[in-house]
Amino acid sequence: MKALRRALGVLAIALVVALAFFIVPGITDSGQQASAEAPFSLIYYDAHMHTTRSDGSGSVAQIKATAQARGLSAVIITDHCTSLTLDEWNSLVAETAAVSEPGFLALPGFEITGSEGIFNRGHMNAYNVPDPFVGDDALELCPEEVWPDPPNPAGTGPMYPENLTKWVDYVHSQGGIANHNHTSGSTQLSYGVNNIEVYNQSHVDDVFFYAKMLGYSDAQALGFALTLNNFAIYGERDVNMLVPFPGFPTPIPLRYALYYATRALFGVGQWLGSPQAPLNSWDDLLMAYVDGTVDTPIFGVANSDAHNTGWTTNPLQSDVGVAKNGLYVKALTADEVYKAIKAGRSFATTGPSIAFDVNGEQMGDTAYIGSGGSANLNLSVKAETAGFVLAKIEIRKNGQVWKTIYPSYPTPTPAYSATLVDSVTEDGYYRVEVTSQNAAGAYQLAYSNPVFVDVP
Repeated sequence: MKALRRALGVLAIALVVALAFFIVPGITDSGQQASAEAPFSLIYYDAHMHTTRSDGSGSVAQIKATAQARGLSAVIITDHCTSLTLDEWNSLVAETAAVSEPGFLALPGFEITGSEGIFNRGHMNAYNVPDPFVGDDALELCPEEVWPDPPNPAGTGPMYPENLTKWVDYVHSQGGIANHNHTSGSTQLSYGVNNIEVYNQSHVDDVFFYAKMLGYSDAQALGFALTLNNFAIYGERDVNMLVPFPGFPTPIPLRYALYYATRALFGVGQWLGSPQAPLNSWDDLLMAYVDGTVDTPIFGVANSDAHNTGWTTNPLQSDVGVAKNGLYVKALTADEVYKAIKAGRSFATTGPSIAFDVNGEQMGDTAYIGSGGSANLNLSVKAETAGFVLAKIEIRKNGQVWKTIYPSYPTPTPAYSATLVDSVTEDGYYRVEVTSQNAAGAYQLAYSNPVFVDVP
């Protein structure tokens, strides 16, 4: 049944691509790695993937081989809870412990899987929870079975959003971390999640592949895939872009095209964007913390969501680690990894690396500045992937682009470092977005978590 739901979702995306023509947003914006002194080491981890225990094709050992081939130091394996028995969970715990060693850490997690709407899916990953089952383990009841998230016939997000909050409350009651997966801008503050996926490789790959099958160019297919993924980052920024749609004499907003396409397939359209289903950008969620609406910030992550975790001869046939996170840790232990994830001491990436601080305060931290004072912003970025150079760096302040830097103009460069002296003077947060590009026109992305600033 799960495979069927996934296939229907992918088919619907394919039809959306066929019906709503998209032009890729082109990248027209044409020193060495260093960071502020800190007692941390940079590692990479991927925290969303599946084994044969649910809908993945590979084993824990195969995941480890791929992760190491891609330079990862840690993975968190997140099979779907409703596919697990207690014995299977215990075997996952045992296998991850067995493959862990100095220099590599494998950890067990699980995915809470609710509604399977194409854009408004109720999926969350749980990390650092003793086991997936609520109450008596012998009953093997997953959070989504205790607090259901059924399909919404109106297509406007979860029917019972309070139940997604209960999932998070359960995860937190066990001392765990809750991550909202492939969100499409549907994260609500009331859920209380710790992280959201600002990049999900499986989602991007699905849309890209089916767009290519329908005859779209690489640039068009990638642009469409990234636009759907980017709803999590930018909310409603792109939902009103005009696209041609059959039966309409002039182009219509993208969100209406998506609604009509899904209505034609399922009989009920999926609403994406206001007024029916307002999208929250990551910046909206961060500003809610700055404004004091919530007590804790929501940090951004990138994950592969790899299902093709098995392979025949080459570990790089799997997507594990294609999307990942750079994490600053004091030691490679489970406790330190979970602590750093929860603290937001990381950047999400498909390639570039980021070192970023304000007066020495790292990502996820707060820099306190005296009244009338100012602070230095220190930034170091590297493309990391062979053949790629840095195309654009944007520093966003309180949800708006504050500064834009073009490191490779006029001379292509894979690395950039700068200190913006006395540049930070106001309350709020600062975060960094990086785009790198190669000669073939392919590009990779990275998003830092914010550094918050407090000025009396």
